[in-house]
Amino acid sequence: MYRVLNNDLVREYVDKTPKLRSLLLNDDESASLLEVSEIGDGNLNFVYIVKNGDKSLVIKQAVPYLRCVGEEYPLSRIRMTFEIEALKKEKEICPQFVPDIYHSSHEMSLVAMQNLNRHKILRGEMIKRKVFPKLAKHIAIFLADTLFYTSDFYLTSKEKKELVKKFINIELCKITEDFIFTHPYEENETNSYSPKLDMSVVKNFRQSKEIKVAIAKLRYKFMTEAQALLHGDLHTGSIMLNEEETFVIDPEFAFYGPMGFDVGIYLANLAMSYISCDKDEHSYKEYVESLIKDTWEIFSKRFKENMINHEKEVKSLQWDYPNGLKHFEAFCDDFIASMFDDSVGFMACEMFRRSVGLAKVADIADIKDEEKRAKKEKNILECAGVLVTSKYDSIDEVIKEIKKYDR
Repeated sequence: MYRVLNNDLVREYVDKTPKLRSLLLNDDESASLLEVSEIGDGNLNFVYIVKNGDKSLVIKQAVPYLRCVGEEYPLSRIRMTFEIEALKKEKEICPQFVPDIYHSSHEMSLVAMQNLNRHKILRGEMIKRKVFPKLAKHIAIFLADTLFYTSDFYLTSKEKKELVKKFINIELCKITEDFIFTHPYEENETNSYSPKLDMSVVKNFRQSKEIKVAIAKLRYKFMTEAQALLHGDLHTGSIMLNEEETFVIDPEFAFYGPMGFDVGIYLANLAMSYISCDKDEHSYKEYVESLIKDTWEIFSKRFKENMINHEKEVKSLQWDYPNGLKHFEAFCDDFIASMFDDSVGFMACEMFRRSVGLAKVADIADIKDEEKRAKKEKNILECAGVLVTSKYDSIDEVIKEIKKYDR
């Protein structure tokens, strides 16, 4: 029977769950020894660290409302079912980038998993200007493999459609539709503005035919193109890492959607980190540039390799003729170019919504000087407006565009 946990009830739950008890307690030890602390700082769920000496784990529970608002904003607990199933699927495909799952309960809307106590949240580390040499490669591989191996390029039609059905994440997709693709482009009570932000910039992008049409097309893609299983919220707060390891967490927004969405959301957060830098932070800006460039280039190369290697393995009749593989490679290039366009578009949507929508990024929101913060937000908005209405042939051109807003 479902009940919302607190520190004492977490101890009781661990004590009564054999798998969790065996991980944390010896046979003769009492659950009263367990140290429990609630650490959730996200918008949706409660997260507890449970410790006994050097043994620990994390329990994450969904409650029947939006945590950042409260009980007046009801939200189904089924989102935890999607998170559990997404974690399992991602773990199957990319075990090195997903935390170990020890226990899950759909009835209690919770998952118990590896405590990443040797790792930090990427966003906070980037704000501290930390450098992670393996980050671009790790995230690029995670994206390329999770997207490819849950798509029609790899799965049978039946397998793919069964997974699409399994991940009909209605409520959280609606949140994304509202807060990324709708509310920021209208006068809406959920929007939030920096006190010093030049509102003429906001008004201009809300009344721009080119921007509004581009956003509408991207919203339609998000709602209709079930290309692959997406993480659905892959920003720098959904990644924990150290210099050697990288883990992707919090896939409660998982659903089947356009591949470029995950890529674009992540690249947007890197772009906003770049724009958040002071003008004299040259070396860190060069590092963030390299993250954007290397992530896309490694991702696109890996995705194409996945496509070609699978085609060589299955030898489908469609491409079984003398120049068939070369022609298939041309199709791969065309598909990846289309995914690049989508990624840049979704990147712009994320930049818009993080500037004027409900949810901010600490890279910008934590800037104490309000004039400075407003200037950064204006730069992000203007950059997003150009990105969403322009056509680029390479990631270098996108980076060149972003660098124009380092001012």
